[in-house]
Amino acid sequence: MPTLEPFADLAARFRAHHNNSLNVALHMITTPAGVLAALIRALQRPEISLEAVRGVVGAYVLSLAFILLRGGHLAAFFCTAATMAALTHAATALAPTLSVVDAVKLFAVAYVGQELAHVITGETTFQSTYMSKRSWPALLLEHTYYLLPLCFDALFTLKESFATWIVAHDYVVRCKLTSAKDKAALRAVKDFVTAENPDRSCTAHWWYQKLEGSVKDAFTHCMGCDPMKKMFTDRFRPDAYNVDPIPAMNEIYVASSHHENNSDTVFYTQHCDGPWSVYPFCHVYRVMLAVNENVQVETIFTMQKSGGCLSDGDAAGFDYNREIHVISDLPTKNTDRRITLKLHYVVYPKCFGWIGKFKGTLATWYNTTARNLFLATIKPRGFFWKFAAWCVIFTTKRVRELEMYAGLNNIALAAALYLAGLKIHPRFFMATTSFTHYCMYIATYHHRDRINFGVFKRNVVFFKTIALTHLCWNYLANFVYDPVSIGMLIGGYGLSIAATSALGLDQTYFGVELGAVEPNFVSGFPYNVVPHPMIVGAMVGLGGFHKMATFRASTPYLVPAHCLMYLIHMVQEQVYDIYKNDWRVSGKAINKAVKGGKGKAAAADLSPSSPTRASTRTRRKSVKLA
Repeated sequence: MPTLEPFADLAARFRAHHNNSLNVALHMITTPAGVLAALIRALQRPEISLEAVRGVVGAYVLSLAFILLRGGHLAAFFCTAATMAALTHAATALAPTLSVVDAVKLFAVAYVGQELAHVITGETTFQSTYMSKRSWPALLLEHTYYLLPLCFDALFTLKESFATWIVAHDYVVRCKLTSAKDKAALRAVKDFVTAENPDRSCTAHWWYQKLEGSVKDAFTHCMGCDPMKKMFTDRFRPDAYNVDPIPAMNEIYVASSHHENNSDTVFYTQHCDGPWSVYPFCHVYRVMLAVNENVQVETIFTMQKSGGCLSDGDAAGFDYNREIHVISDLPTKNTDRRITLKLHYVVYPKCFGWIGKFKGTLATWYNTTARNLFLATIKPRGFFWKFAAWCVIFTTKRVRELEMYAGLNNIALAAALYLAGLKIHPRFFMATTSFTHYCMYIATYHHRDRINFGVFKRNVVFFKTIALTHLCWNYLANFVYDPVSIGMLIGGYGLSIAATSALGLDQTYFGVELGAVEPNFVSGFPYNVVPHPMIVGAMVGLGGFHKMATFRASTPYLVPAHCLMYLIHMVQEQVYDIYKNDWRVSGKAINKAVKGGKGKAAAADLSPSSPTRASTRTRRKSVKLA
């Protein structure tokens, strides 16, 4: 039996070296893979029977139960027990088909992969903390004995769970420069522009690298001031992300008095600034810092549905390649030029190293190229440059439409999975894209913090469309006339569409839960006829697909998998009911109303079973499962 150091103390020390979600994710692959290799190798030895291996695994699980359950680590124990059972079953099936060399290779890959996980993420290994001690063999044995439950413990206590990887985060950041030094720097920039007195009929630009003297010092101060740093550390964990400035992209920007038929029109058109949205997990930020008073021009972030006038030290940062934004004029007029500093930063996970920095290099190259074209089309002369200006505007609009309604990263991911499927398996693309929207529902409901509602809605609609396309394609490819199947499809999805129409698209997709819209209390059709009509309709519709025998024979697991994902999310809602406090408050209010002599009528108005509350609860149970 290993040393009985409290598991909680050991887990706390292990967690200190496993905070990065990528590191933990890789451990959740390499650790079971190593155990699987060991089990396979044991089963390949003729002197070791299957019963003996099962007995050892059972004894190991029972010994963990004695320690983990006594310490209250139920989740770690049950996950470990289930994993060991699954690995034993898998090893039994694989042992006859793999050679000894294959088993050794699998173990080597698992061991080396675990070490590489630490190298990639920059976290030191737990093993390195005790290898210099005399008792290292015993400590290594203890570490190995507890390794699987330790990995599960690290998984359950992550600062950022795996769910955040597919959540549509709100990446717009804001701050305000208010200190005396900050204001002095902004004043120096304003004085510089005033002295330069640029043409007011078009935008004016001074690039940071060409500035000199006090104005460059002022710009440099703004780029690294405390509010700017805090703005990023509040959004990105400083222990996990680097934030590096990109001076080559920085500029002083002065707005024009008009924007008709030239490249200035781009700013008044919904647009993204850069083309590198498909570069994963890394961000290039453009920060708009207002140098002087502005009451006329507002900056609007379309997908986030927020915005306003940036004035006198206000700063707003957004993803240069992904965030759709636009500026528009209010009826009020500025008394002076609108002067803005454009600052740029590349934000990337520390473990990405030069790969993260390279996105800043790409953005700089594109910005320089686009800048030259932009300057040539501010005042287009002749047919060629007028055509070039038109091309700038046309391309901007088309890219914006793709980003708004599909998402370039979604398109790239779907295309990559499709191409991979051509090499891996004919059903690979269907398997990897049919359930993505459910994962996004579950992850977003779990996270529920600083979500970009517009991006979330776009993503789930995109992947749900692909999922329905798979169902329809397989249905039509295997079609035989089945009136019951057709009736279930029409009735089920008709009911679901009616429920969506009654609620509105925003409420259907977490709009109320994420604070994007006010509740619309629905008590009419179909909610006054069918309980949970969106769930019922979807399940009936899925049943309609599965009812057709040829569809069922071709894809026997597709509809059951859809139903399982529905069930998982329904259980998630019940276990983590975000409205449970509302129901407790309702109950207290009812009791108070009755005791206060207000009568049953008053209590009924407050009851969860009253028409208003019942329709609210019915709506809530339906919206996430569209």
